Amino acid sequence: MRPVAPVSGQGSPMRFIRGAVTRFPNRPWTIVGATIGIMIVAILLTGIVLILENERVHAITERALTYDIEIEDEGDDIRVAVLDLRHFQRDVMFGGPSNSALTAFDQGYANLLEELEDLERLDMTQLNVMQPVRFQELAGVYFNEFRAATDLYTSDRAAFDAAATEGLRRIEELDRAAEAIDDVGEFLAASSLERLLTAAGQERVLLIGLMAAVVVVGIVLAVSAARLLSRLEASHQREQVAAVELAKALRLRTDFIADASHELRTPLTIIQGNAEIGLTSPGEPLHREVLTEISIEATRMSKLVDDLLFLARSDAGRPPLDVDYVSARWLVSRMERPAEVLARQRGSCLETDFQGDGFLELDQARIEQAVQILVDNAARYNSPDTCIRLSSRVRSDELSIIVADKGTGIPPEELPLIFDRFYRVRNRRARKKNGSGLGLAIAKTIVEAHHGSISAESRVGTGTTMTIRLPLASGSPEPIEIVEVKEKTLTAVSS
Repeated sequence: MRPVAPVSGQGSPMRFIRGAVTRFPNRPWTIVGATIGIMIVAILLTGIVLILENERVHAITERALTYDIEIEDEGDDIRVAVLDLRHFQRDVMFGGPSNSALTAFDQGYANLLEELEDLERLDMTQLNVMQPVRFQELAGVYFNEFRAATDLYTSDRAAFDAAATEGLRRIEELDRAAEAIDDVGEFLAASSLERLLTAAGQERVLLIGLMAAVVVVGIVLAVSAARLLSRLEASHQREQVAAVELAKALRLRTDFIADASHELRTPLTIIQGNAEIGLTSPGEPLHREVLTEISIEATRMSKLVDDLLFLARSDAGRPPLDVDYVSARWLVSRMERPAEVLARQRGSCLETDFQGDGFLELDQARIEQAVQILVDNAARYNSPDTCIRLSSRVRSDELSIIVADKGTGIPPEELPLIFDRFYRVRNRRARKKNGSGLGLAIAKTIVEAHHGSISAESRVGTGTTMTIRLPLASGSPEPIEIVEVKEKTLTAVSS
């Protein structure tokens, strides 16, 4: 539909109206009413077309978000997994098939299979790319051949080198296939965006036509109701501005979802790939050390980017607190029973030693939750036939709540990381089957929301001690040293 606008030519609407009123002087409002009726019908038709166009735009957007961008994203993920697998193979080639190198290689292959399973859920039969089933077959052949060749590393080095070279060739083939999938996804996403822009342009033309029709109706109505028309026009303009702002916000959100993963992760993959290429070339030891560090950090940063994107969408801000004025002695005494139950459930036992008193302003339920997280964490990794120790101290202007176990401990290099979200200590992973990696992070969030702090001390083979420190309320009475040691030994059961 072409836009309709009032003009001053011979066939203009206003000239027609003036002529009709001149010919029918006794029925001017009939002419006006007929004209308004015609314009209303035109507006309704334009509105129907706009609704249909909007449905088409919605369909294009839905496809882009649920399929086209998913294809691009999965292709990018698979390519990253393939490059990781190539990196792990080169570790085996240059450093030998150590247990850690083979474990990393096996894990890389498992990650690739997981990404292929995600890709397989998308219907790619109409796309001219390697299908997920064929991709899995080639990846399986590559993995089985090279994994078997690692047994020849010391007995038949020539055969191992030949198998490694063939493995790199197969990896390149898989990389090209993954790149093709990524390219097809980019093409589909770009095509969807182009169609979306075209449809938006058509909607714009229709909106211009609709606005022109409204203007004509306004001119006709101005003969009898200029003030009313002015108000209606102002309202209409406000609605148009709101519609434009809403469309802009939706477009920005769509652009972020479509581009964030690709734009952040691809540069890291390129950095890692270039570093790996540099490692295969002869060079000075310092250069190789720097390239190795670059490769390791690129891998770590890729994982960090994924976690940060997830947290950026899930963080809801500071947790709400229901603050009360409570006694430190009363607070820690309420923690004893739930801690005892948690210890028993984990096949351990509990000792308590609560000393000191004072007053605090805090959310009792939240602090109890944080302490229970520490007790549960300690019970999971405590050594058999030993007890967890829950104690409290009041020193200066703070209350300390201490949870100690006698478990395997945490390596010094990992100790600063245990409060990070989703972080799980490697040598504990096999035992912590039900954990999500969020417990200690939640405890830290709760404590810091109360302007407190949480810390951990640990020695491998000896145990771990975690301490929550909370500030006492201003005007609290002087701390009173009241010593009460109460030990509860529960029969240990296997967890």
